[in-house]
Amino acid sequence: MSFSKAAEELHITQPAVTRHIKQLEDHFKQKLFERKGNSISLTQSGAVLFEHTKKILEQHKALEFDMNALIDRTQGVLSIAASTTMAQYILPEALSRFHQKFPKVQLTLINANTQDVEKKVLDATVELGFIEGHSKNREISYHSFMKDEIVLVAAKGHALYNKGAIAIKDLYNFPLVLREEGSGSLEIIKQALKETEAPVEKLNVVIRLGSSESMKTYIQDQRSVAFLSVNTILKELKATDLGIIDIEELSINRYFSYIFKQGHQSPLATLFLNFLKHHYNILL
Repeated sequence: MSFSKAAEELHITQPAVTRHIKQLEDHFKQKLFERKGNSISLTQSGAVLFEHTKKILEQHKALEFDMNALIDRTQGVLSIAASTTMAQYILPEALSRFHQKFPKVQLTLINANTQDVEKKVLDATVELGFIEGHSKNREISYHSFMKDEIVLVAAKGHALYNKGAIAIKDLYNFPLVLREEGSGSLEIIKQALKETEAPVEKLNVVIRLGSSESMKTYIQDQRSVAFLSVNTILKELKATDLGIIDIEELSINRYFSYIFKQGHQSPLATLFLNFLKHHYNILL
């Protein structure tokens, strides 16, 4: 919704963007944008064209990927580091399927927290990293990967299990389990609670643990609650072993990101990212 930002993203001039839009409108003989002062919005025709264009581009990229894969004899070593949630719950299946398609590529996955993943990318221990959220290191290129939500969780038998929503101030009443310092999840939670009635520093944090699995085990005491990624508790939710506790006026959303050192994305890393995009449809 900004011609200037589109021009910047495409590395062309703003008049060039305007000219392209004009050519599209002339071709379809319909207005694609409503212009009101400095703001623009899609017309109904523009919205229809946008949705069809996305599908056309996805199909074109998938075609190119699959055709190239038929003649590709790709081989080598691809080293990846990922924060705990990604390494344990999201990437393993994708890595397995990638290896089936490209059996000559040797894959290595290192599990580390967000800070350590960034360090490994910077010192070239790995070529590609997957982290929780965005940091601000200028030597690293950050790209959103998929959406996630962090929720408050209790085990079956806890007083809050399957109860209605609670107020933020009610967090003071229960022992809380959190991830260790350096965890991307912890930073997201701290930021979300910072301006509320219950900042993390004032809550009854009884322990900090280094993995989601250890946190899920700890709260089986039926006294404690924990903030966990919804992607880490899908099996437990289905089995009704854990339940989500809604908090009034609080939603903790984030994006997982993939990262690589600025100017150092390897062909194998590009191949893996394209595989994720075309076969899992989760990259933005």
